[in-house]
Amino acid sequence: MRLFVIVINVFMLFISSLANAEPYKVAFIPKGATHVFWKEMARGAEDVAKALNVDMVWRGPTTEDDVEAQNSIMGIYIRSRYHGLIIAPDSQTLLTKTIADAVKEGMKIVVVDSPLSANNPNPYPYVGTNNEQAGALAAKQVAADYPKARKVLVFRYSESHGSTSERERGFITTIKKLLPKAEVNASFYSGVTVEGADAKLQEILGREADFDVVFTPNESGTEGAIKALKALKLSDKVSHYGFDFSVSINEALISGALRGVVIQDPYLMGQQAMKFMLDAIEKRPVPLKLHTPALMVTAKNIASATVKAKTDPFLNLRPR
Repeated sequence: MRLFVIVINVFMLFISSLANAEPYKVAFIPKGATHVFWKEMARGAEDVAKALNVDMVWRGPTTEDDVEAQNSIMGIYIRSRYHGLIIAPDSQTLLTKTIADAVKEGMKIVVVDSPLSANNPNPYPYVGTNNEQAGALAAKQVAADYPKARKVLVFRYSESHGSTSERERGFITTIKKLLPKAEVNASFYSGVTVEGADAKLQEILGREADFDVVFTPNESGTEGAIKALKALKLSDKVSHYGFDFSVSINEALISGALRGVVIQDPYLMGQQAMKFMLDAIEKRPVPLKLHTPALMVTAKNIASATVKAKTDPFLNLRPR
């Protein structure tokens, strides 16, 4: 009996030490701080962080092209001796030195959403959509809906972003296979803001308005194209397929201004990234890559229970 009491006391002391242990400190640095997509990813990471005694800070640049800001933010948490960094890189190459500095200080790195290198295997655990397949998913929907499309505009996002470049590549490769007679124009970039995408697409369509289809590979590009097509009164003439989800994208789908959109699962990305981070900190095996699912949403399936389970959380989040 005495031995049993001793064992119980030791066990209780162990549990108490876990409860009182200092939490691990992890910085989550998204590409930008405004898109709904990143807020939903932060929610997933934060839910896991709270459950696993991790102190998470979420801090990103205002726009998704500010690599200098991402490097500066990482520097803050390197100097503060955080245990790890979860990073959605704004550049495939220009964050390499700062990340290497973090690793030298003993910090763990998990990459989300966008790969660090287009040419070499990603050296850190990666969580994100299989972006090339997701782009192909959009192309398959276009080909099914408009098998006689003559001209397709791929309204690209940013040359430095690996995720959207992969989506564009998947879309272009697949649409050329499925619609070999269609002319595909992929020479224009939207820029990283809704306003910039709106203005740029209005400029393009002001010169050449006979596109049958426009594809946009991210949230701000999709929202900007919705605005541009509405302003030019082309929503009924140009079939728009996009990427990601928000209140305005939802409204465009319901109204028919947007024919279809590929949605990702940023909440799951955030959850898995934080789980990977804790495993890395505690020196447990971590997979080098985990792909989260993507789903094609159209007016036909937007009201289904399966789709609503994924889209409803976005409707409670709005950009800052």
